[in-house]
Amino acid sequence: MSKLLAAVGAQAEHLETGCCGLAGNFGFQVGHGEVSEACAERALLPRLREAAPGAVVLADGFSCCTQIHELDSGGREAMHLAELLAAAGLDHDHPERTTAPPPAPPPRTARAAALAGTAAALAGAAAIAGGVAAAARWALIRAGAARGK
Repeated sequence: MSKLLAAVGAQAEHLETGCCGLAGNFGFQVGHGEVSEACAERALLPRLREAAPGAVVLADGFSCCTQIHELDSGGREAMHLAELLAAAGLDHDHPERTTAPPPAPPPRTARAAALAGTAAALAGAAAIAGGVAAAARWALIRAGAARGK
């Protein structure tokens, strides 16, 4: 990646910050929020808040991009390397804002429909599981009756 960045004239600084703290779904799990934020505040977020206005924040992973977006990163947003290469040569204070905008969140009706669909699927799965359990119990009762129990 360093060679590619140098080829487009980028002066890269690799931050030795360790994990951003989100680590897949770790930071989303109950009881992990404070640990997740503490990891990000250890080095990553303070360094982003200190960054020059024209500095580009590269993060190719979903977890790092999400953590930078959700927590206090000084208004910075992360870019994927492909986005940076597409915007190479642009001179803006916030190059991440010159690429395609992130997709808008789904409307409330779509989210409600998705939740209703999930609830229906879970109810159906529970009904099937209950039916399977009842059939298994019935089979055990019939097997016991056949043995004279």
